[in-house]
Amino acid sequence: MIALTLAFRNVLRRRERSLLTLVGVLLAVGAFVAMVSLAEGLYRRVSLELDGRAVDIYVVPRTAAPLPTGPVGTVGLTTDTVALTWIEKIAALKNVRRVAPITRDQWTSEHGTVMVVGIEPTSLREFLPSLEIVEGRVFEAGQILVGVGLAASEGLTPGSSQSADTGLKNRFGPGETRYPISGLVSSGSGFQDYFVYLPLATALETNARKGVQEVWVKVEDPHRVAEVVQAIKSLGIPDVKVMTRKDYLGAASDYIEYAWLLQFAISAIGVLIAITAAMNTMLMSTYERMREFGTLRAIGAPRGTVVTMVVTESVLLSLLGGILGLAFGWIGSVLLDRAMVTLLQLSFPLAAITPGLIVQAILLSLFVGLVGAAIPSVLVWRVDIVRGLRWN
Repeated sequence: MIALTLAFRNVLRRRERSLLTLVGVLLAVGAFVAMVSLAEGLYRRVSLELDGRAVDIYVVPRTAAPLPTGPVGTVGLTTDTVALTWIEKIAALKNVRRVAPITRDQWTSEHGTVMVVGIEPTSLREFLPSLEIVEGRVFEAGQILVGVGLAASEGLTPGSSQSADTGLKNRFGPGETRYPISGLVSSGSGFQDYFVYLPLATALETNARKGVQEVWVKVEDPHRVAEVVQAIKSLGIPDVKVMTRKDYLGAASDYIEYAWLLQFAISAIGVLIAITAAMNTMLMSTYERMREFGTLRAIGAPRGTVVTMVVTESVLLSLLGGILGLAFGWIGSVLLDRAMVTLLQLSFPLAAITPGLIVQAILLSLFVGLVGAAIPSVLVWRVDIVRGLRWN
């Protein structure tokens, strides 16, 4: 408590210098939180969606990336498809329980680009068990299901009325095409809450396609997934990759990890600046107080107590800067998210400040304080009593 009290008094004694250090840590932690929140939000939404799928095997074009995020990934943007003629051959394989061909399109709405998933109504419940209808009913031919997040941003409601006041609210689609909305669905804050679901036959007819972007496969015996994968590969489907659930999740995680590392590398520049500022402040404070430290040693204070004062002061400043940096980072995250949504024309928010990110920010501010006190602590430890008392 003595070390903490003396450290706090010294922080208040050099207010201008302490304020500069505080601002440096605040900016570093705020930049870290704002940048990494994009990767955190992406990881959270991708995890929620992929965990909510009951898919054992994915068959996708070789050029497609395993990301269910629409404009953020290449799924839905690739021009390559899996020919419909292969669907029945995959379904006829041993240990295959059900096959769901999937199309992915993009519609342009007033607020951005919307991902549209074409799927058979009978496959919706089996392959997407986490998707719950919160209002209305399952779609039929020529109808669509809309995620609750998208419905809220676009002002959409289920129904089939064509009256002038409600017609726009219960119909949605690209250009002049407007599909009646049969219901609203939710998956629990995943990307699926911002998707549109269209019957596969309607999607194929609308785009005159001869193939699909993905083929989802569910097997009878999960322990024999590898055998089914080899059987699908032996069919000789050209220019596709066959991935197990684990492979698909791993590939998606790799993309997110790269995004996280890139954003962390950018924010690390601010962290280095904060460490330099903290270390400079503590060095100047240490040199100015060397006689004070010598006096404390002369009256019986051990080296550890004096060093603890230096470390406590540095950590105190950094933690306070880190806490303020969380508020600054939240503001930066909101602004970055709006910028990303605008630039990429997304229909969903991307950034998210998670509890894990808050813990990382606090640990980062603590790290800045400890590193900033490293050299001053060594200097104080090595100076003897006589030299400290004679320090000019």
